[in-house]
Amino acid sequence: MKKMLLFILVGILSLSSLTFSKEEKVEITVSAAASLKEVMEELSEKFQNENKNVKINLNLGGSGALKNQILAGAPVDLVFFASQKDLKDLDNKGFIEKEYQKDILKNRLVVAGRITIDSLDKLVGNSVAIGIPETVPAGKYSKEAFINAGIWEKLQDDIVYAKDVRSAAQYVDLYEVDYSLIYKTDARVLKNSEIVYTVPENLHAPVVYSYGIIKDRANENVVEFYNFLNSNTAKKLYEKYGFEMAE
Repeated sequence: MKKMLLFILVGILSLSSLTFSKEEKVEITVSAAASLKEVMEELSEKFQNENKNVKINLNLGGSGALKNQILAGAPVDLVFFASQKDLKDLDNKGFIEKEYQKDILKNRLVVAGRITIDSLDKLVGNSVAIGIPETVPAGKYSKEAFINAGIWEKLQDDIVYAKDVRSAAQYVDLYEVDYSLIYKTDARVLKNSEIVYTVPENLHAPVVYSYGIIKDRANENVVEFYNFLNSNTAKKLYEKYGFEMAE
């Protein structure tokens, strides 16, 4: 009888332990710009290694498209956009925690291809891939640069629109277009093309990345990950992948 009670007690404790472990596993959903793919994957892995009870789920895409998902009710804890405007739009609509938002990184807009050019004018007559301006910050910056360079109308028949900046990079790398406008940091993924021109910064708004916590999602684990993204460890990784700090 005593042995049976002992077995029952051990079984109950084992089940309780399993239930407790399951309840303790916390998932954090992060919507991040496609250009942050590699650095966010490495940052997430480091954070998870230090916080065994946390799992980071990454949702990557164009910042504008990710913003629209959140406006439509997508369950997200934290956003990391390649655009100040998209974060500000969410903030203005009450979707971002006021004390947990920050401009953190800078990037440069470049032209990728196989033949070097010395001005944007040289793109006229060639096929060019850019992100969809309405939903992809890189596409918005590209359109702005083309307008200011006086070539937007001339390029209309030759522009191919991509769902995000990484897709634009693929177009040129797979020989589907002659050139693509991407970020400097995206050049790491190119195999059959390279940076052939850096777009002058006076032709478009600054490329600044902003991140923040979604309203009512600032629990202990999310805040800890938010702070981790601005830590010295994170800053070293941003620099490793070619980003500059906005501060």
